[in-house]
Amino acid sequence: MSPAKLLFRRRRLAFTFVELLVVMAIIALLVALVSPAYERAMASARSAKCASNLRAIGVAIAQAATDNNNEYPAIQQAGGPVYPASAGARDLYDTLSPYGLSSNDLQCPTDMGTAPSAFSQYGSSYEWNPAFDDEVTVQPIIYVSSTFQIPVNNARVHLCFDVNAIHNGRPNTLYGDGHVRSH
Repeated sequence: MSPAKLLFRRRRLAFTFVELLVVMAIIALLVALVSPAYERAMASARSAKCASNLRAIGVAIAQAATDNNNEYPAIQQAGGPVYPASAGARDLYDTLSPYGLSSNDLQCPTDMGTAPSAFSQYGSSYEWNPAFDDEVTVQPIIYVSSTFQIPVNNARVHLCFDVNAIHNGRPNTLYGDGHVRSH
């Protein structure tokens, strides 16, 4: 075979620069199309993990309430002390760790991606609602004043929720009956 024919044959088997650019542009376009869907799927997975953590907190709270005459335990808020030190209220982890709650259950994966995270500041991505401390689990009461009280269905009681509204601008919330949802 002559050298000219061999050179011609080699050129036909290789990609041209333009063809390579077209292939790279197509790949870039596909990545741009798939990227938002991937981000939405990852955000949904992080929210589902957060909901699972809140359910674990709900199970531990139910066990703690069973040991406490069916009353919710007194838990210190994540953001700062509500009770004096003499009241004996502890944070979520210290209160619920005897019931199988681990420190991993207090870490919302979406919160862990923010700076500064609530977990790094308070030791928990979740906040307990102190309005229901020491209230009965069956039908807690909201005290409007010393003379006016409102009994509440526990399915409407917001027991525990994300410190920050980080799931598409909404917090995940644990309700008194154990269900979790985003607002």
